[in-house]
Amino acid sequence: MQQTPTPATDALVGSYHYGKALKISVLTLCVVLIGLAGFVLYLGTILPVQDAGPVSLTTQRGTTLNFSSQAMLIYFTSGLLVVLALALLGLYAWQSRLRKSSYELYEHGIAHTTAGQRTFVPFSEIEDLYLFSSGQTVMTGLVTNLAFRRNASEPFHRVLEPLKGFHDFLQRFRELYLAARQPQVLDTLQRGGAVTFNCIDTGQVWRKRVSGNFLAVQTYPIVLTQHSLQVQGKQVPIASLRSLDQSAWAEKLVIKDASGATVLSTLATGLMSADLFLDTLSLLVEHASQGQQQPA
Repeated sequence: MQQTPTPATDALVGSYHYGKALKISVLTLCVVLIGLAGFVLYLGTILPVQDAGPVSLTTQRGTTLNFSSQAMLIYFTSGLLVVLALALLGLYAWQSRLRKSSYELYEHGIAHTTAGQRTFVPFSEIEDLYLFSSGQTVMTGLVTNLAFRRNASEPFHRVLEPLKGFHDFLQRFRELYLAARQPQVLDTLQRGGAVTFNCIDTGQVWRKRVSGNFLAVQTYPIVLTQHSLQVQGKQVPIASLRSLDQSAWAEKLVIKDASGATVLSTLATGLMSADLFLDTLSLLVEHASQGQQQPA
């Protein structure tokens, strides 16, 4: 991301960082497992060998494990403990990579520090705010991840739920982003311009919930002007849309025109900057219904 200095007059709203409890616990468990593996090998050198013949073990599920000797059983047990320790080390490395940033929310932007490098991104420059679900709640649509980028030429920066105070961070980020970005969007519309929102189709959202590759997205544009909404090449007048009730929309987002025809149907978590899009569209629909020509 390009560098933008933090405005000297911008008020700090909150600071957030990831805790270290999980990483410490994983490292401790790795040490314990490796210690157990060494202890098992040590026992193999001091315990008397009762029978040099084959050894069979039956698990609780009825699976039988056969070993050529007690020594092989000891080596297998020790090796299994080492493999588990290595798997946990891989988990530690993965989580460390995901949780390496800390954040400062300001009135007009966000600063994130990663590996000692601090980057400030104004909310007014963020075109895509991506909210989605992962982990145990992935099929519920509950937002447990926030990702943002200036535009499609930049990679997303992802913030995960284990961030301390994540839900407070999420709520404040959404409110501050809407407050900073919407006046810019309304000004563009008032001057006759168009604003493009990016959307992921519903099928892709569900596939990503299965694959877990959330940030590699293919989007299609939704173009909003002062008087029209264009979705996948179909242009609909704002005046023909039904009023939107944001308090009623759940994960499934459906926008229809006055005749009942569906204009847009998608999962809300697949629509980038959904709060900004819905709030702005509501204002346009309201003013169109009142016969006004310009959004406030």
